[in-house]
Amino acid sequence: MSRIFEITEKIKSYDPDANINLINRAYVFAAQAHAEQHRQSGELYINHPLGVANILASLKLDVDTIATGLLHDTVEDTHVTLEDIRARFGDDVGHLVDGVTKIGKIQFQSSEHKQAENFRKMLLATAKDIRVLLVKLADRLHNMRTLGFVPRRKQVSTSNETMQIYAPLAHRLGIHWIKQEMDDIAFSYLEPEAYQEVLGKLRGNLTFLDKTRSQIEVLLQEALQREKLDATIYGRMKHLFSIHEKIKRKHVDFDQLYDLVAFRVIVKDTAECYHALGIIHSLYPPVPGRFKDYIALPKPNGYQSLQTTVIGPGSHRIEVQIRTQAMHQYAEDGVAAHWIYKSDGVTGEKKKNQQLREFRWLKQLTEMIQDTSNPTEFMENVRLDLFVQEVYVFSRDGDIFALPRGSTPLDFAYAVHTDVGNHCVGVRVNGQLTDFETRLHQGDQVEVLTGPEQTPSLQWLKYIKTPRARQSVRQYFRRQERDMSIRMGASVLDTILDAKPSEKMIKSFKCKDYKQLCEKVGRGDIPVDELISTLGQQRSGPFQLHHAKSAIMYPATCCYPLPGDQVMGALVKGKGMVIHDRYCNTLQQQHENTWMEVEWKPEEGVNFCTAIEIVTKNRRGMLGDISGTIASQKSDIEDLRIEQKAGQMTTLTVLLEVESRKHLADVIRCVRQLEGVERVKRLNHSGLVLKHFHQGVGHMLKGVMDASLHLLQTNRKKNNDSST
Repeated sequence: MSRIFEITEKIKSYDPDANINLINRAYVFAAQAHAEQHRQSGELYINHPLGVANILASLKLDVDTIATGLLHDTVEDTHVTLEDIRARFGDDVGHLVDGVTKIGKIQFQSSEHKQAENFRKMLLATAKDIRVLLVKLADRLHNMRTLGFVPRRKQVSTSNETMQIYAPLAHRLGIHWIKQEMDDIAFSYLEPEAYQEVLGKLRGNLTFLDKTRSQIEVLLQEALQREKLDATIYGRMKHLFSIHEKIKRKHVDFDQLYDLVAFRVIVKDTAECYHALGIIHSLYPPVPGRFKDYIALPKPNGYQSLQTTVIGPGSHRIEVQIRTQAMHQYAEDGVAAHWIYKSDGVTGEKKKNQQLREFRWLKQLTEMIQDTSNPTEFMENVRLDLFVQEVYVFSRDGDIFALPRGSTPLDFAYAVHTDVGNHCVGVRVNGQLTDFETRLHQGDQVEVLTGPEQTPSLQWLKYIKTPRARQSVRQYFRRQERDMSIRMGASVLDTILDAKPSEKMIKSFKCKDYKQLCEKVGRGDIPVDELISTLGQQRSGPFQLHHAKSAIMYPATCCYPLPGDQVMGALVKGKGMVIHDRYCNTLQQQHENTWMEVEWKPEEGVNFCTAIEIVTKNRRGMLGDISGTIASQKSDIEDLRIEQKAGQMTTLTVLLEVESRKHLADVIRCVRQLEGVERVKRLNHSGLVLKHFHQGVGHMLKGVMDASLHLLQTNRKKNNDSST
């Protein structure tokens, strides 16, 4: 259990000028706020904030952050408000406490929605001040340490969330000891049998491993001293979860693992790092493909080190990491190692901006937040973005980019910038033109070719692997769809109304402005008949349209569509909406932006014209049988054309009236059953223009909009009667 004086002493050890009074005041305030509260273990609740503050002090963070650790649960779990925090401890602490406070007072649709919103809020606050995330990681680590007192279901759900979100976040920040401890604790709850098995075998080999570690430390130390290199060398056991993962990944037994101990060599400067590497490689042969130079090419989270694996004494593989003291400190504590708010002659804001530039992934995550409203999609993107192995590639200018393994050139283009991805026409990898399906490999140099006219294609989603790139492509098409919806909606409103709708009318449709109303109408969220009905009821005087026909839907006579067909509509000012079958040749020849999808439903008693072709054998009474069958299905024949064919066959082209596509199918099915009928088909999909019927038929369909107009006229008559 942490004590406040232990925390303050730890702070003074690395910052003698720290404002310890702030820490003590925060402790007293938190202790009073949580005075009546206990944890599930039965201990006083204040022990949790003390534990969080102790972890933050171990990271050598500033007093505002540590004070936040003490206060982080007061707003969520007690009567304390953010205004109280700001008044007593200042805006800086108030901002940090707000960033880590869960959204406890909002009702969410599901626990997943709540998790997504909490995480979204935390990341947005982190984008402004990365200390928010450091406090949250310390909070989660202490909760993991005390997870044994909560129900099994809670243990599993918390461990899963920690493994999928918080441990990868700690890795991204470079705080590896937090990541490793989180992984090991979560492993113990998620796979308790496997955890105990690995732990037992490690304990059984502990004596041998300790002896081996001591021997190799001495051998390496002597080899470096002979070359007059002053180095600190120590070995450490690998963590349980990493051992378990290696066993699964390599499909081997515990006894077949020969690199359970890793060694760290700490030297004075970068030049000595490479000198030490040469000495070690001359002493023990390196394992091919196992050397990585993270000094020349640091990881995106700032990690630097030389990593090599050699065949040591007894043919054991030895993993060695060589680094300077500064690199080592950063490898242990990540972003906290050279804290952005420490006094080093550079202003806090300048250092903060400099630090955030190193964490491009954080900026990309916050952009993803802005573009994703679906909580399930958002959390899945976050997990995919965080929980991956990386490949490092270069831009033409030498900038390094970390991408998930398996990434393609399009993923790289979107990692550079969304506009670069959207306008990508081609890619050169290592100077060679390559296709979008190519997988990028470690060290590839990638050059993106762009063109101003190029736009994303939905086909790109087949080649894209990263959530950021996938999100960018989807967002582009969402914007395109929105723009088209706005144009379509504006066209509908302009056709129907005699003037722009008033603000009152707009708000009656729960829209904030005219643009949003256009979008909802164009997208079909507000059906046109509902629009007319509502606007008509709101008018104090007579309802005015540009023309009476503006409320009428006309089927095109080139394809004779029916309710139930897949149809497209275009508004023609002063005429109304013309409806075509989706596959009509006329529609295909016109500009697609003038058309919108229309849901056309049948109405009982309202008939529509269409044409069918019947091929039949010549026999007495056939025409009467066909006419009678059509009539028996409550369909009327508008026109008929008969053409004699060779071989005693006749083709009848019949223009008839039906209520819908289904009604027509019933008619065709009954006609096909007649003796002598060889074939029956509908003519609209054939692209045939039924010119023989255009004269004198010209049937006008009123449909849904006409019914709405009738309703409005009835209402207007009632209003006029009551006024007299």
